[in-house]
Amino acid sequence: MPVKIADIAKLAGISSASVSRILNKTGRYSEETAARVKKIAKDIGYYKDRSAADLAQKNNKTIGVIYTNSKTNFNNIVINGVMAEADEHGLDIILMATKRNDPKKLLKTVRNMIERRVNALLLISLQPTSEVINMLKQVKINTKLVGTSTDKDIYFVSSNDFLMGYQATKSLIRAGYKKIGMAGSDIMQDYVARLRYKGYLKALGEAKIKFQTDWLSPGNFSYDSGIESAAYFHEKKNVSAIIGVSDEVSLGLLNGLHDLGDTVPADFSIVSIDGTEICTRSRPQLTSITQNFALMGKIAVTEFQNNKQNVLVPFKLVQRSTTKKL
Repeated sequence: MPVKIADIAKLAGISSASVSRILNKTGRYSEETAARVKKIAKDIGYYKDRSAADLAQKNNKTIGVIYTNSKTNFNNIVINGVMAEADEHGLDIILMATKRNDPKKLLKTVRNMIERRVNALLLISLQPTSEVINMLKQVKINTKLVGTSTDKDIYFVSSNDFLMGYQATKSLIRAGYKKIGMAGSDIMQDYVARLRYKGYLKALGEAKIKFQTDWLSPGNFSYDSGIESAAYFHEKKNVSAIIGVSDEVSLGLLNGLHDLGDTVPADFSIVSIDGTEICTRSRPQLTSITQNFALMGKIAVTEFQNNKQNVLVPFKLVQRSTTKKL
């Protein structure tokens, strides 16, 4: 069982209140008594209950972070940004993983965070249900989504998904591509996918390019979606360039097309959205719309007390080898 202040007090022959004052550096006590109490505490393995202390002092500096354990390769980048900024500000972080698109599991994980008395909560690449949002409002825990936008009643730190879809398409059009596909997402079910799709349509419309429904290949942002899309576009031969809605999708496209005998960018060009290390580790390297996920994590921490605004983080186009010069 955990060692308590009462155990130290019994061995030291003083009251629990005196031990508490010594360990919390409050009140008056002799240096000799303080040294004896600290030695006993160390010898019997006492560790301060930070949660109880923070609650008593109304000075909670703990942020909860819930992330998806599915194959989203930018989670670690966001978490590293969160951890670095939290360390700068003397904040504690509690990490918990949950399943993507599993409302019951997310609800249970959020309840666990509430029970640990976190002062704020960051949800990485997750879309909470209205039940989760209402519960967090009821207990007055400042909450932000990180790495994803939403149309629900909760604030977020992310990139502008509409503009990313627009800029990816616009850059391909400027380079002379006219038949441009989009691969790897469900525009009917996924809010982020729908925004990127709307940006894609706007760029096509401005260029007077008539959209064809068979330029879309659905999926769930995964590598397997990219593999399936590669087979689809290889068979159709209906586009000359493809926008992969995530780096995982784009890597699947690249490998799938290679296995089918197609050459990138000669037969198909690819622009990826995300711009993680996948883009530089692939061969050829993937041209990308690159998001600053580390900055998202840092901003989410510095803004954790401000629950009244969305934050859009800038992105950039990075030219690599899966397209001709954009």
